[in-house]
Amino acid sequence: MAVWQVGTSNGNGGDAVGASNFSEQDLAGERAEYAKAVNDLKERHGFDFVSIGLTAFIGAPLKWIYSAGATGERHRRIVLSPGHGIGGITIKAGKPMMFTNIDEEIDPREYSSYPIVFAEDLHSFCALPLTREGRVVAVLLCAFRTVSDRHEAVYRQAIEDLHGELCDLTVVSDDFMNFESIAAEKRADSQTNPIFVRSELSRVIAAQEDERKRISRELHDGIAQELLTMSFVLKRLAPHVDDEGTALLAEAGHDIDRILDELHNLSVELRPSALDHLGFVAALRSQAAVFERTYGSEIVFEGSLSCERFDQALETQAYRICQEAILNACKYSGSEQVIVTLEDTGGWLHVAVIDHGCGFNVEKPEVKGSGCGLVGMQERASVIGARLTMESSERGTTMTLVAPMHVVES
Repeated sequence: MAVWQVGTSNGNGGDAVGASNFSEQDLAGERAEYAKAVNDLKERHGFDFVSIGLTAFIGAPLKWIYSAGATGERHRRIVLSPGHGIGGITIKAGKPMMFTNIDEEIDPREYSSYPIVFAEDLHSFCALPLTREGRVVAVLLCAFRTVSDRHEAVYRQAIEDLHGELCDLTVVSDDFMNFESIAAEKRADSQTNPIFVRSELSRVIAAQEDERKRISRELHDGIAQELLTMSFVLKRLAPHVDDEGTALLAEAGHDIDRILDELHNLSVELRPSALDHLGFVAALRSQAAVFERTYGSEIVFEGSLSCERFDQALETQAYRICQEAILNACKYSGSEQVIVTLEDTGGWLHVAVIDHGCGFNVEKPEVKGSGCGLVGMQERASVIGARLTMESSERGTTMTLVAPMHVVES
């Protein structure tokens, strides 16, 4: 199975499509089993601070939710995207890390990259990825506020006592990262997703959307109206011609109706009015109906969103990404059904487009159509700070988009 992804990632490969990593109750800190686990670890091994950080979705930020030994509530306000902070780096790399003397082992210039260190005044820590079904969904952090030569042995003993499990999660405890590998990971992030590139992409894509909107409006208000006028004139001529002329007028009328349908579909594809007036889901359903009529695939929507409207940039880019994914599934997969799942949790939008068709090599895709589809999806995901994953095998293809939401009050 091949996997292609862009944006913040966690090294997990495929996602659990359309499902949260944890329930709303778990994310709210109401799971007694996790609360007991951190307290037991703290008491048994004498740690100063123990915490479990959870992610709502694969690719969503990590929050420290279950803690023992905290000095206050400050640590709970830390939100770590994949690749940032102790939790975010552990989530992204899928590997544990251990530093028994932060002052000596970590470059002081990097301290600001580890907010939990400041929030809880930590000087020694061990962070372990926690997985479910092979995907990193959480992080266990055990730490001291002092420095001691015995800390590594304590961490190793705690790992041994866990026997590879913490509650319903699997503990990853091999192939520890060092500072050099962490720094290399952070450098790679900054090189592949620099702010100025995102800003430039945003301007280019915004200009493209403005031009799409202009052309769509011109097609609807200009050419389409002219064709409607011609159709009306032809109908008025019908009573004044012979049978042969009537047949020719009828044929011309059918041609005009066909062109009007094509213009409508093109106008909707360029810039659906539903996207501006009704929002992302309504526009996507409208476009899906067009694809069903055009390509014959059944498109099924599953799940829902808790709000109808959100940030315009996200609505536009999410729509374009999903539009392209559904189109590709309908045109190239050979699947009779395409499934679109929708969900939002903790301020994050989660959309997946799934087909059970022939699949393709996501690393070296065969160029079809313009050949710009995957590149365009990648660029749009980057603009909105989203994570886009394309997973494909001979059993089908799944595109997953996870993006931060900014709700618009109606």
